[in-house]
This record gives sequence, structure tokens and C-alpha cells, in this order.
Amino acid sequence: MKTFLWTAITLTEILSRAAAQCRCSRYLCRSGENEYSYTIEEMPSQEIIQCILSNKAYNPRGDCRYCSSCDGSLCTCQTSGTCESFLPRAAAVVCFALGLLLLVITVRSTWKWAQRTVLVRVRPDELPENQVRPEVPMKVWERNPRVSVLLPCVGAVLFLIVGVVVWASPDLINQSQGSP
Repeated sequence: MKTFLWTAITLTEILSRAAAQCRCSRYLCRSGENEYSYTIEEMPSQEIIQCILSNKAYNPRGDCRYCSSCDGSLCTCQTSGTCESFLPRAAAVVCFALGLLLLVITVRSTWKWAQRTVLVRVRPDELPENQVRPEVPMKVWERNPRVSVLLPCVGAVLFLIVGVVVWASPDLINQSQGSP
């Protein structure tokens, strides 16, 4: 318990120091090849106003809407995708977990289906006359390979692909918006 409290206090101190180091006295707005540095207290030029209004990371007043990256007291506003990277990462982890679960179901169903249809433990000519081939107990849905093997396999592949796309989505959004 003491270790947990010490870790929580240490983490809180680190976060407060990081927030304290990022005091924005000047802001930097990029529009194409142009960079504009300004303060909120001054009346900005028309170019700076156009830069601020064309970038969704800035409030119309000129300060940051979401969060900022600081270089001393010069701050560059970041997009929401950069600031809120926890939710896409958590969603991607859930997609990966569901994909792996469906892969396990696929492997298990493939093994059971193969035991029932392909792998014969006793050759039929070696069985006594009254005995039938041993049956592998299967549920109704496991008897159809399209349902028991193909469907979970397709679901697993789709979940894994969606997981990769969601994991990379903050970076893709930032690249499409042209932020550094």
C-alpha cells in the first residue's frame, strides 16, 4: 500500500512539474510554409488571425483548444488526436484481444472438426462388427466448418486489421492535417 501511495505521489509530482514547465507566453501557428509567433495579449495581424482560424487546434482567441507542446515558453498547439492518444490505444488493445480470442476459437474448432472428419483413430476394418467409429462430441454449430472455422477466422483478421488502423489513427490524423 505504501508503495502504491508513493508511486501515485511521485507520478503527481512529475505531472505537475511537466505542467509547470509549459507556461505559454508566446504561441506558434504554422500555415503552409509560414510560421507566426504571437502573444494573446497583443492584437494579431490579419495573417495570424487567418492561421488561427484555419487550424482546429487553436481557439479563436489564439490559445490552444486541446493541448500544446512547449519549447521553453513558446507553445505549439496540438490536435485532439495527439492529445487524446489513450482512447484509440485502449480501443486498439480491445480489438487485438478480440482478434486473438477469435483466433483461439478458430484453432480449437479446426482441431475438433479435424478430429471428427479427418483424423480417424481406429480404421473401420479393425473395428468389431457391432462397434461403430468413435464419435467426437461436438456442438451443432461446430459441425459446419463454415460457421466454426471460417467465420471466427474472418472475424479475427478483421479485428486485427481494425486494431492496427485504430492504433495508428492519431498519427494518420496528424499527417493528414499537416501538423509536425
